Amino acid sequence: MSEEVLKENKMGVMPMPKLMLSMGLPMIISMIVQAFYNIVDSYFVSRITDDTVEHMGEYAVNALTLAYPVQLLIIAVGVGTGVGINALLSRSLGEKNFERAGKIAGNAIFIGLCTYIVFMLFGFFGTDAFLKTQTHDSLALKLGGEYLGICCVLSFGAVGSMIFEKLLQATGKTIHSTIAQLVGAIANIVLDPVLIFGLGPFPELGVKRCRICHCHRSGTHNGHRRRASFCVQQRDTKRHEVFYTPAQNDNKHL
Repeated sequence: MSEEVLKENKMGVMPMPKLMLSMGLPMIISMIVQAFYNIVDSYFVSRITDDTVEHMGEYAVNALTLAYPVQLLIIAVGVGTGVGINALLSRSLGEKNFERAGKIAGNAIFIGLCTYIVFMLFGFFGTDAFLKTQTHDSLALKLGGEYLGICCVLSFGAVGSMIFEKLLQATGKTIHSTIAQLVGAIANIVLDPVLIFGLGPFPELGVKRCRICHCHRSGTHNGHRRRASFCVQQRDTKRHEVFYTPAQNDNKHL
């Protein structure tokens, strides 16, 4: 194979069946892992007990259920933004317009930051009002408020992980985002029982732990994906694929 072909992104030169398998399989694994740790979270939360409250596990799961619409909204905004970024970035790379690709990446990070600020403000000021539209049970409101507040205030991990995941996928490096998912999921599964039930020297955090660990998992994903993105950037210097540049106001770059 010629040197020119070796410098090409695999999405432009690899046979379609092999390309779909090499890019699609890691993404499928990533989604399976994401579904699995949600199941693990729900299982351990349902095992929470309290001597003063009967069926505490049911209240805890109910609190997670009440918070789920906002969690789903965070995911929807993050994934929706990421998909648009993915389409723009991959098209620019295909056109070998690397300057525009870099500006798209910079704008992507800026949009992710703005998204986080909106959900952070909701976490400080809007969670109680939202939960009161769903239930009037004082215990469910208390547990749901703790969980949803942490969910929104620390949502930078979730939003950032989805943005960087789509940036990696746009360059054809889907395996890196899958590795980040696996690292975060394993950390989440290990920390679930440890911090929910206060095993060993760790404090017993109950429902709050579930969200803290979830945010830690998202932050771990985010960190690994960000490092992977910059590693890909450095490794591919000879191909000049994506170099992050500051967010641009010029509409022609959006």
